[in-house]
Amino acid sequence: MIDTEHVFGQFFEGRVPEIDLGPEPTEAEIRAAVREYKSEGLCGRRVAEERLVPHFIANDGYGQREIDLLEEILEEEYEGSDRCLKTRRSQCSRLRGGCQGRR
Repeated sequence: MIDTEHVFGQFFEGRVPEIDLGPEPTEAEIRAAVREYKSEGLCGRRVAEERLVPHFIANDGYGQREIDLLEEILEEEYEGSDRCLKTRRSQCSRLRGGCQGRR
């Protein structure tokens, strides 16, 4: 059997920020992580694509449950926001980190 934690751990090493979530993170724990990244100015798309989903993939204990929770939380947290949620808007720049209004 393939040790996915070892394989993905090597692949994502240095690329995935260390996140302190328990083995079965609650909605509140994931929401707190999203809010922390949001307070740093990240759009929902970057929170998902570059932070939390890679963390969930790189760690063997996480799965579709966490990704589904994350999608729901992102939609709630970024509702009514001018920040991107699923796709990059035309006013976003890759050179500025991709988030509208981020300096």
